Amino acid sequence: MLPNKKSNTNHLNENEIRRVTALWAFSEAAFGGILHALRIPLTGIFIGSAAVMFITLLSYYSSDKKNILRATIVVVIVKALISPHTPLTAYFAVFLQGIMGYLLFSLFKSHKISAFILGLFSLLYSAFHRVIILTVVFGAALWQSLDEFAKFILLQLGIAESETVFSFSFLLIGLYVSLHLAAGIYIGIKAGKLDKWLESKRPQIEGSFTDNYYNAVFEKKNKGKRKYWWKRPSGIVLITFLLAALLISYFSPAFNENRTVEILIMIFRSVVILFLWFVVIAPLAAKLFKKIIEKKKFEKASEINFITNLFPRIQQVINYCWKSTTHLKGITRFKKFLSDSLAMLLILEINNNG
Repeated sequence: MLPNKKSNTNHLNENEIRRVTALWAFSEAAFGGILHALRIPLTGIFIGSAAVMFITLLSYYSSDKKNILRATIVVVIVKALISPHTPLTAYFAVFLQGIMGYLLFSLFKSHKISAFILGLFSLLYSAFHRVIILTVVFGAALWQSLDEFAKFILLQLGIAESETVFSFSFLLIGLYVSLHLAAGIYIGIKAGKLDKWLESKRPQIEGSFTDNYYNAVFEKKNKGKRKYWWKRPSGIVLITFLLAALLISYFSPAFNENRTVEILIMIFRSVVILFLWFVVIAPLAAKLFKKIIEKKKFEKASEINFITNLFPRIQQVINYCWKSTTHLKGITRFKKFLSDSLAMLLILEINNNG
C-alpha cells in the first residue's frame, strides 16, 4: 500500500523503497530472460515500462527525490553483478531513466504529469536508440537498400510500378516508433494512477493468496553461452537481408548501377565500426566501468545483499502468478500475469523467512 506520508514512519518508507529498488533491479537483471523464455517480442517495451513504474513508486515513497538516484546506482550495480555481459548502452539507459525521473519528480508537484513525461521519454528513447545505432553502424545506405529491396519485391509481385515512390524503411521505423509511443502514453498514464490501482487490487491479492507460490513453474536451465549479435535471430535476419540485397543489386537491372558498390561499402563500414567497438572501445569502457562497480559495490554491500537475497522469492511469486493463469490464453493470460505479479510483489511481504 502506498504510505500516508503524514502518519507513516520514515522506517516504513525506507523498507518500501528497498523493496521497489529490489523489484526494479530484478526487472533489469532477470525480467528480460523471463520474457524471452515466454517468447514475448519487443521485450524492451516491457522492461522500459517496468522502470517507469518503479521510478514512479520510488517518488511516491520518497520525500527526498535523491532516493531515485541512489536506487538507480544500486540497480546498475546489481545488474552488472547478475548480468555481466549486458551491453554498456543498457547501463546508460538505466542511468538516463533514473536521472530523468529524479529531475521530473523534483520539478513537478504532480506525480501524474511527471510519470506521463517519464513514460514518453523512456519508451521513445528505447525506440530511437535502436534506430540511431543501426544508422551509425550501417549508414543511411541501410534504409535506402531496404527501400530498394521492398520495391523490387513489390515489382516482382506486380503490386507496384517502376515509378512508384515507396519508402518501406520510413513505414517500418514509423511503425516501430509508434508502438513505443503508444506504450509510453499508456504506461505514463498507468504509472500516475499506481496508488489507486494498488488499493483496488489489495482485497483481491490478500484474499486469494496462498502458500502455493512456492511451487516453481519455470524449470531451471543451464545458462547458455553468450550469443554474439550475428548469431541472434535479429542479426541473422539483418545479415540475410544484406546478402540478398547485394545479390539482387548485382543481377537485377531494377536496381541502380551503383547499388552494389554502396551495399559493399555499407557492409565494410559496419564491419569496421563493430570491430572498433567490440575490440577497442567497448573493452576499455567496460574495464573502467568495472572499476567503478567494484568500488561502489562495497559501499552499497548491505543494500545489494538485501536485494539479491530477495530474488529467489520474487521468482517464486512470479512462478505462482504464471501457474495461476493457466486457464487463460494468449494476451489475456499475459496481461493478467503481469498485473497480478506486480500487485502481489508490491502488496505482500516478500522476504527470506516466509
